Amino acid sequence: MSEPCQTIKAPEKNSAVESLSVPVSLLEKMAEAAWALEAFEDELEDYLLSQNAAFVARMRQARAHHVEGEARTLDALKHELCL
Repeated sequence: MSEPCQTIKAPEKNSAVESLSVPVSLLEKMAEAAWALEAFEDELEDYLLSQNAAFVARMRQARAHHVEGEARTLDALKHELCL
C-alpha cells in the first residue's frame, strides 16, 4: 500500500515542474525540521545575548526602572517616537 501524498503546485507557470507529489511523511519531517531549526535559532539568540555584558547591563537597568515605577506606557512611548 502506498503512502498518502500531497500535491504541491509550482507558483510560476514557466517552471520546469508544474506539480509534484510528495509523501505526507516527508512533508511532516520537513515541518519538524523547520520547527527544530526555529527553536535552535531562538535558543542561540538567547545565549548570545546573555553573553553580551552591555546588553545584560541595559536589561538590568530597564528592569530596575520598571520596578521603581519609572517605566512609560506604550502609548507614551509611541507619542514620543511619533508613531
